[in-house]
Amino acid sequence: MTDIHIDEVKNLPSRPIERLNFQSNSEYACAKLLEKYTGWKGIEGVTFQIQVGRAVFDFRVEDTFIEYHPISLRREFITNGLRDIMSVAHKLKREDKLKVLEGISEELKAQYAKRRGQTLAAHPVYSRMELICVHSQEDFVNLVVKRFANREMPSTGHVCQEFRNILKLKKASRVD
Repeated sequence: MTDIHIDEVKNLPSRPIERLNFQSNSEYACAKLLEKYTGWKGIEGVTFQIQVGRAVFDFRVEDTFIEYHPISLRREFITNGLRDIMSVAHKLKREDKLKVLEGISEELKAQYAKRRGQTLAAHPVYSRMELICVHSQEDFVNLVVKRFANREMPSTGHVCQEFRNILKLKKASRVD
């Protein structure tokens, strides 16, 4: 079912977004905005949580895969390397420390996009499809939602505020 042509998606039943299993509240917020502004339908395995090889991609809009992956240095490092970097960076001027950390973050973004792109490139059907990796709310709105919107949209700032409001509501509704 994952190799379904995007035109066939219109005829498939979808479940309400609230009933889909998201890996994060941010992913849920992305789906809500896609639904609202692009008419995207969440169909597990087809337009949402798409298995490609051993990887799972967040979203598919038309013939484009979307990965929402904010970079968190603490989450990205699997060794004590970050601790070592931070102990050295701590001795730098604030401006230089920020440059170093931003450089590391940019490298991690590029490596993530490269790995995901290689996964798609190895797939016989998906290799011809585009991949957009976004790492912030603003990037998601500007590079994804605006691109695929099928209705007029408010400003980026307004849609980012919607994103944050969805996150707050999702967190408030969570039952522990």
